[in-house]
Amino acid sequence: MRHFNNTINKSMADTFNLKGESTDEIMNEIVPVIVVEPKVDIFINSAKTTTGANTIYTTPTTKDFFLTGILISYVKDAVCDVADGVITLNTTIDGLTRFIISLPVLTLTAQQDEKVIIFNKPIKIDRGVTFNYSGTFGAGKMIRECSIIGYTVETVKNT
Repeated sequence: MRHFNNTINKSMADTFNLKGESTDEIMNEIVPVIVVEPKVDIFINSAKTTTGANTIYTTPTTKDFFLTGILISYVKDAVCDVADGVITLNTTIDGLTRFIISLPVLTLTAQQDEKVIIFNKPIKIDRGVTFNYSGTFGAGKMIRECSIIGYTVETVKNT
C-alpha cells in the first residue's frame, strides 16, 4: 500500500481536498501522469522544380537540433526521365550521412507520391549539418517538396 511519503501524492491530496483514512486507498488507485506538449520551433518547407539536390535547412552550430517529423512528396509528368530512380532526404547523424526517407520513382511515367513520418522519439541531428533532398532528371517536369519539423535546445544532458 502506498502512503503519502512523497511531495506529488501530498500535493494531489491537498489539491483534491482528500482527507481521512480512505485517502491512502484513493491514492493507491491514482497514477500521476505528466503530459508533455511536443516542442516545435523549426518548421521548414522547400519546393524545387529543377533537377539536382536542394538544401532545405542547416542545423545550428551552437544548439542541438532534434528532428520530430518530415514530409517528402513529388509530382512528375510522363516525360520526366528520373535518372536515379529515387527521391531522398538525407542529413548527418553521429558523423555519418544517413538517408532518412526515400520515395521510389519510375522513369517516363506520370507519378506522384508522398510520405509523412512523425517520430515517437525525436532524432538528434549533428550540429552545423544540412538536410538535402534529391531528384535528378534531364527531361520533363517534376516538382519535389520537403518539410522538416523539429526543435533546438541549448545543451543536452546525458541521462
